[in-house]
Amino acid sequence: MQYETYDWMPTWSLYGLAENFARLQILLTLFDGDPEKWLDFIDRYGTERERLEDVPFLEELKVRLAEDPEALEQMRRVVQEVSTLFAPKSEPSPTEPA
Repeated sequence: MQYETYDWMPTWSLYGLAENFARLQILLTLFDGDPEKWLDFIDRYGTERERLEDVPFLEELKVRLAEDPEALEQMRRVVQEVSTLFAPKSEPSPTEPA
């Protein structure tokens, strides 16, 4: 049996990417892309961990959105595209062409 090997890659740097993508999904889905809504929620009901980890992400995102107003729509598009990759494939109905 043959195995293909790859050079070792530190995976801990990927966790931040995955975390930020998850945060982006939460922001777009629950807070309609408005960082202030999420910051307000954290201020009222958030945990210490959310204050330590989510607030810096949101503050940085606010700066980016102020500098680039189109960034939010680009982020929406990327999240939508990735989400469609995991959506179940539907079978065509008998009346629809295959």
